[in-house]
Amino acid sequence: MEGLSMTKITNLNLNSTNISSFQTIQLIGEAMPNLEELCVAHCDLSDVDELNNIPTPTLRSLRLRNTPLTSSLGVGEVRSTAIARHPHLEFFNASPISEREWTEAERRYVSNGARELLMVSSSTILSTADRGSWNDEKAGEDEGGIEQAQINARHPRFQTLLEKHKETMVSSSGSYGPSYQGNIGDDVIGLTIRSMAASSCDMEPLRKRIPKILKVSRIKAMCARAFGLDIDLQVLHFRIEGDPYYGVTDGAEILVNEIDVEAREKERARQSEEHNQR
Repeated sequence: MEGLSMTKITNLNLNSTNISSFQTIQLIGEAMPNLEELCVAHCDLSDVDELNNIPTPTLRSLRLRNTPLTSSLGVGEVRSTAIARHPHLEFFNASPISEREWTEAERRYVSNGARELLMVSSSTILSTADRGSWNDEKAGEDEGGIEQAQINARHPRFQTLLEKHKETMVSSSGSYGPSYQGNIGDDVIGLTIRSMAASSCDMEPLRKRIPKILKVSRIKAMCARAFGLDIDLQVLHFRIEGDPYYGVTDGAEILVNEIDVEAREKERARQSEEHNQR
């Protein structure tokens, strides 16, 4: 546009264009260092992580609607994510951002990032337990490190906001370091897994912190590799101090027994014989 300086543009409307990536918007924004208001609607934007690429820090108002991103996540979720990732925004879809909303969005951002890091760490621990050699263990740690780096790239403000809100977020006693705080602590429990099977009852128990949502089948698979027990023959019991009403809780102990196939078959034969004699 001859005679028009890009540096003087403060408002940009990209509605109903073929733009499908925030990276494209970022490149446009870099040519407009004074951009304050951006409108993006009816475009094919779908990747929430690309919200990091919205032009900053001069942008004060963002309008983002009628895209695959807002349709899949919802406008409220996208609004919260945009607020947490861009500290200079004052309006989203023409609605002002309050101090309370800032705080809630930032804490939610920290919680989501921490959960992702926690799941990666838990998966690394479980996969390490599944492996036998030192080289395989090291490979598992390297894979976990790569995934953590990818998560940090998706959440570039994580450490900053964690530091900002750590005093108001209850600290977790887990072993994953300062990145894991109280509001995700309840999602993880510490367990002692002890083999009671004759072939492995003298082996050291496993002590792990694992997600509550971990399936029993994964625990059995871990026990199979650690204690050499057939998955199909494992019977798991748990014991805790206090009321067992709440199920397996932090500090619980899982006891792994193995079915005696020969004894089971004899018992079945005995029961069958008694039944036939009636």
